[in-house]
Amino acid sequence: MKKRMALIVVSLIFLLMIIIYFFVKSQDEHAQGVFLDGHLIGEMDSIITINNHHYIAYDLLTENDLLDTYFDVNNSTLYLYQDYQKFTVVLDKKNGAVAQIDENDRIYISTNYLTGKLEDSYKLNSTGSSVFIEKNYSKLVNDKAIWLYDSPRSIFNRCAKIQANSVIIQYEIDGEWILGRVGNQVGYLKCLFLDTTETVKEKGVMESDKRKQAIMAWDFFTRQPTIFEQGPLYPALNVVSPTWHAIDKETRQYKDWSLMAYLKYYSNNNIEVWPAFSNSFDPVLTSEILNDAASRKNLIDQIIRLSKKNGYRGINIDFENIYLENKEIFAVFIRDLYLESRKENIIMSVDVTILSQSPTWSLFYDRKTIGRYSDYVVLMAYDERTRPEHGIGPIASLPWVETGIVGLMDFVPASKIVLGLPFYTRLWETIDANGNVSYDVTALKLPSADAFIAANEMGITYDEKAGQNYGEIQIDNIKYQIWIEDEVSLLNRLMLVHKYGLNGVAAWALDYSKPEMWQVINNNL
Repeated sequence: MKKRMALIVVSLIFLLMIIIYFFVKSQDEHAQGVFLDGHLIGEMDSIITINNHHYIAYDLLTENDLLDTYFDVNNSTLYLYQDYQKFTVVLDKKNGAVAQIDENDRIYISTNYLTGKLEDSYKLNSTGSSVFIEKNYSKLVNDKAIWLYDSPRSIFNRCAKIQANSVIIQYEIDGEWILGRVGNQVGYLKCLFLDTTETVKEKGVMESDKRKQAIMAWDFFTRQPTIFEQGPLYPALNVVSPTWHAIDKETRQYKDWSLMAYLKYYSNNNIEVWPAFSNSFDPVLTSEILNDAASRKNLIDQIIRLSKKNGYRGINIDFENIYLENKEIFAVFIRDLYLESRKENIIMSVDVTILSQSPTWSLFYDRKTIGRYSDYVVLMAYDERTRPEHGIGPIASLPWVETGIVGLMDFVPASKIVLGLPFYTRLWETIDANGNVSYDVTALKLPSADAFIAANEMGITYDEKAGQNYGEIQIDNIKYQIWIEDEVSLLNRLMLVHKYGLNGVAAWALDYSKPEMWQVINNNL
């Protein structure tokens, strides 16, 4: 009996020693490094300290979307973007107070520098050996002394006693526990005896103060106009975008096809003119210009100069067919152009395609950056199919369009998105020449499509899957198929505008349309 009691006592003493060991250990040790809203995102090698001054690893900040930046490797220069401003950091010994490079060529940015530039985006606290980055938090104060724990719901994981009236930073709340910081320690606290004094929320993407609902149409010019003939003024239309400016491949200057009579006509009728500036859809030319800092700046200067000279209220950036390797530098172009446009009070819209696996027609768009640095993002929701080898079918089926909207909203707020509408369709031909089958396709403006359907008395049915009317007819050895863009398909797309809270529509193109389509827009937007 005595042996059993002695064994029990020894076991209890041993258990007590283990508890005391971990209790003391938990008070002496706590995680150190870079924290984002209470969560460790970088170990101690993500921080270097010089003369009690902290520097954070640049790659850690960019990977966690804490810096909007571009690193020009050729010039060893960092460009930081914040609150419609651009800051330049040259990586040399003169700028040691701002940036450091270690023996492995890893770049570190001064917390003091970031605090001065990015204080409106998040708060930086350099406490002890750690750096705390805080975007979403509340400040609390405790009425009584409480404990800070390493993990919730365990009394054996105490790491510090918090005296009454301490400042506590709360990041998350889960029932009766919060994740918070006191000084340089992060842990869990019970909600008892805590009072909130201030709450801070992360800012969203940069919001523009210029966004009305845009009811827009591109006006397609294939050559420089010499005279202006007044066109119809459709109801609801409040923006026209004439395609006046493409890059001349020889001079690398923007062509200027503007007409003052055109500008005055629409301005006098309360319709804004936002001419389109394209890259001539030339990937080689675009790559050469974008990757040369002087040429890139010159292109931006040309856009601003032409816009000011001609009195444009806005501009439309229509850059397509760009190499995927130019994605980052194209994003730099968009940032810099928007900063200049904003200075001049010029509205800037940018066209993007529906997200796909095409490197040169979709993946090169940095949609998140474009969403931040623009007033409108126009989703070109058409050309689902362009050639027979893509498969015969609609050019903008309703499910495809809706998927495109949802995909873009992952990067761009709905309040900036304008839905592109096709005011054209394609007539598909399947030609059977004695068993040898070939295919052809013709793009048709809406009046031309209506004329073909009427002339051939084509039977029309509703394609539930595509969300639009469909026509088919056999004439001799040719089978004709057409998915019709009309009031039915248009109304279905306008319902998507309402469903997702988009900020308007943009028709391709103005002279492809018919009055009935504009009446539907006028009645439903």
